[in-house]
Amino acid sequence: MKRLIIAFFTASILLTGCGPSTKLINSWSDKENTPQEYENIGVTVLFPQSSSRYITEHNVVDYLKEKGIKAMPTTDVFPMANRLGEITKVMDNSDVIKEKVISKVAENKIDALMIITLFDKTKEQRWVNDRGFAMGGTGYYGTPYGMGGAYYDYYYYSMGTIMDRGYYTDDITYFVECNLYDVATEKLIWRAQTKTLNPASIEEESKALAYIVVKQLLGKKVITK
Repeated sequence: MKRLIIAFFTASILLTGCGPSTKLINSWSDKENTPQEYENIGVTVLFPQSSSRYITEHNVVDYLKEKGIKAMPTTDVFPMANRLGEITKVMDNSDVIKEKVISKVAENKIDALMIITLFDKTKEQRWVNDRGFAMGGTGYYGTPYGMGGAYYDYYYYSMGTIMDRGYYTDDITYFVECNLYDVATEKLIWRAQTKTLNPASIEEESKALAYIVVKQLLGKKVITK
């Protein structure tokens, strides 16, 4: 019976790990903001890798458009958005960057700007037992992945660590923040934060992020369409 329970939870873990892991962890909207239909929401993604920026911007824009919200990616529009090597030349002059962004916003008739950025990244090591199940977190304390554990379960698990029948792996969590600004008032009208555990596909995770963004914007009536 115990073997069946372990097998069930192992299968559940594997199946869960196949899909996107991006989840909403925090959300805020300006209660004084009057929802309106924007003519052109610019989406700017500032991630370390240019490919991740491009894919995320386009997936978010595509999903906004799918829901009837007018939007555009800014990867090839904003100054140095896709050319990080150029940033070092002007990083000491914030006025130059600000002026270029303001100019591009006006030039492209962007009336709301969404800025998506990676604001934190954490790493946690855990032991994976090669018997087919893992102990969550940095230790056995609590219930690993929902499994009930008695002293004999822990003894069996510990035997694997002594015999080196397993390995350590790193769990990496990425925290992303999305800010939406009304260009006319220059006010922040909405903010959301998400976390993504061990992303296997930027394509799938960015689609999950896009879904969260649109659901929040429409559900909280931040904008109309």
